Amino acid sequence: MDDGEEKSLCPEDNQLIARTRWKLLAKVLQKTGAENGQSSSQLAPTTSRQLYGLFEWDVLESNLFWQDNCGQWLQCCSFNYPHFSLNVRFLINQFSIDELTGFNNTGNVCVWPSEEVLAYYCMKNNYVFKQKTVLELGGGMTCLASFAVAKTSDAMLVACTDGNPASVENVKRIIEHNNLSSTCPITAQVLDWKNESSFKEMESMWDVILCADCLFFDDGREALVDTMRRITTRNGLILIMAPRRGRTLDAFLELCHDKFDIYLNEEFDSDVTRSHQKKLLSPDYNSDHNYPLLVQLKKR
Repeated sequence: MDDGEEKSLCPEDNQLIARTRWKLLAKVLQKTGAENGQSSSQLAPTTSRQLYGLFEWDVLESNLFWQDNCGQWLQCCSFNYPHFSLNVRFLINQFSIDELTGFNNTGNVCVWPSEEVLAYYCMKNNYVFKQKTVLELGGGMTCLASFAVAKTSDAMLVACTDGNPASVENVKRIIEHNNLSSTCPITAQVLDWKNESSFKEMESMWDVILCADCLFFDDGREALVDTMRRITTRNGLILIMAPRRGRTLDAFLELCHDKFDIYLNEEFDSDVTRSHQKKLLSPDYNSDHNYPLLVQLKKR
């Protein structure tokens, strides 16, 4: 980061970034509404259209469309890692724009590009988690990175967390359905980094923290940094995937500057880079708002 950069986002930057984010949310909601009247063989809009194709999402083989009252189940697989398979439940048709307002709720909309890329990165670099305690912050309704770690590594313990109770209950359903607790100790619980009581018993507990695209909202960004610092072990590692999205990433890194050693990598995986380069050919693709960078933080 340049020392001469401003320390905060200007109002114009905030307004532009907010408009862009809510356009994305609106498209997902509009698509959901449009598909309400379609046949049950149609897939619900459970993933962002800007994903990088690192996972394949399909209805389960035994059903054209497996849906319960509030959720839709899809099978998540990877072409490059055929041993990875996970049945994932998505929350559908439950939320209005008002309900989605705030950083605790956007994880209930769909799987965002940063979530996809972080999960894939964890799967390819699973040696990082061997005999480690791992916690994901703001994992949304799928906590995809947590499941990638639980399914493919020798982690000691994996904790899926989010600030929204609906997301956490959905993750518990995923854990139960995939019978993951029998292979790797994995839990799901509410953790709101603006509420100290939700993590007060986790001081210096976690070897690795995972976080995907949780830097967007100004409200809570400082609390997120403080939570990461407090719950990470002395030699702990924090892995973050997030797009630049104006200056939101820079604003986060400025808060981390005197607490962590910061490593920022724009090209960290050849598969992601190839997909990103293909997407750059499309006029609809905005790399600033979609392409995630890898941030690694280590306590000083």
